[in-house]
Amino acid sequence: MAENEYDVLIAGAGASGLAAAIAAAGGGASVLVLEKNHVPGRKLLSTGSGKCNFSNLAVTPARYHPSVPGFLEKTFGALGPAEVHSFFDGLGLLRAEKEDGRLFPRSMKARDVANALLNKLEALKVPVQILTEVLSITRDKEFFRVETAKVAPKWDKKAPAGEKKTYTARRVILACGGAAGPQIGGTDKGYGLLRSLGHCVSPASPGMAPLKVREILVREVDGVRLDAKLSLITGGKKLSEASGEILFTSYGISGPAALDLSRGALLALRGGPVFLEADLFPEYSAQALRELVSSRAAAFSGRPFRHFACGLLNEKVIRAAAALCEIGWDVPAGPGLDKLAAVLKAFPLEVTGSLGFEDAMLSSGGCSTAEIDPVTFGSKKAEGLYVTGELLDIEGDSGGFNLHFAWTSGILAGRHAAACGRAT
Repeated sequence: MAENEYDVLIAGAGASGLAAAIAAAGGGASVLVLEKNHVPGRKLLSTGSGKCNFSNLAVTPARYHPSVPGFLEKTFGALGPAEVHSFFDGLGLLRAEKEDGRLFPRSMKARDVANALLNKLEALKVPVQILTEVLSITRDKEFFRVETAKVAPKWDKKAPAGEKKTYTARRVILACGGAAGPQIGGTDKGYGLLRSLGHCVSPASPGMAPLKVREILVREVDGVRLDAKLSLITGGKKLSEASGEILFTSYGISGPAALDLSRGALLALRGGPVFLEADLFPEYSAQALRELVSSRAAAFSGRPFRHFACGLLNEKVIRAAAALCEIGWDVPAGPGLDKLAAVLKAFPLEVTGSLGFEDAMLSSGGCSTAEIDPVTFGSKKAEGLYVTGELLDIEGDSGGFNLHFAWTSGILAGRHAAACGRAT
């Protein structure tokens, strides 16, 4: 094989790219991985607050939102969750299972996930060329020509940059990731490469991003975390709901439950006002909560509302709820208590938007799955091209589902690329 010629070239050393490289090399192909950042798996190191929630025991198509219904049924039929978990077992990674099904490395260190992948590539003798950006990809008979340029690290302005090199490969896997997290390597360059190869790409937007709300009172509860059930409301109808931890912030609301609803909220905003209702007592029915409020009102009759509120809920949150009901803190509650149970079951927030790519967990939008084979992740537009991970218009719920999809798409693409791209 000629110099700079490979069976499979992978653009991107993120989650799906590293998985694809291992699968392709394991299938006997010669593989090269190109990465524009100075560290392979840079974004992977930041996932799960540095702990890397890399999968979930409850993976099903219902936990995802693909651009084409039915796509993931075929994907998970070709490579089930148990097989992906076995893939990590084979890397020597011990895992910790949480009660809600989330999977972490037993060490609770994202670096151990990245290192397990990189160690396997080292054992397979797969080169990972860092600080190398893919400029263009063109088809030349049975090969792809991949034009690249060296990237200077940000900390070394004197380092040489711009040096160009051309690689050829029988198969190319685009695993460049999306635009989320530009400060840790996120980029939109993959979308341009996809378009140049004939793919339709829907505009990227921040996905699983904290939501902004109109209410100023959220500043009073900034930093408070609690378990709640959120309902997404527009036009008086509930579109969806999510349960789990929420985090009030100075600008709005974050946390897993809010992030799970962010995609739907931003889409709904295109058509009109959007509201969230936070059930702060999800373990109580509406009637049971009314009875609780009524019994406490009787028990604390004539005493300041702060006596009634003590031990009921986080003080900052109950103060905010009281303000909505026009209840004073240091005086008896009076008629405002009639509203309190309703507010605690449906704390109202009007969504105005979300934070940007810098604070988003992933990118929404990307390559339409209508143009991708759900079993091989091969392109229907350019033979020999594969598209994986965040470049695809698929968004999963929080809890390890998006990383699980990255591994799955990478492994399937790597296997097929190796089987079809090996030199004979």
